[in-house]
Amino acid sequence: MNEIVATSTPKPRAGIEGLDVYRVAVQFYRQLRQSTRGRRGHALDQACRAAESVVLNIAEAYPMSGPDRARRFRIAGGEAAECHAGLDLLEIRGELHGGPLTELRGLLDRTRAMLWRLSRP
Repeated sequence: MNEIVATSTPKPRAGIEGLDVYRVAVQFYRQLRQSTRGRRGHALDQACRAAESVVLNIAEAYPMSGPDRARRFRIAGGEAAECHAGLDLLEIRGELHGGPLTELRGLLDRTRAMLWRLSRP
């Protein structure tokens, strides 16, 4: 007997949750915190602050329009570049490597690409 399986499409997210760059930036922050739990240091603190700033600047840009919106996305992009440097420093220090580092870099690359596009007025 052939069984028909109904598939449902995911329910669209409303508001800022519908903005892919926001979701990916939050996921990056979440994974950064999980991957570095229990560790301390200036490079890690700075990377976490920069990741928080990415999320917050995206949230600030969301309701805006025109040049103000693009400017906020550019600021978020600058903070994402700082996150990239932070990952490099954590790798050099031996505090982050392998799969977690690869996954974080992938999320950050996606975020930076979206921010670059969104920052164009």
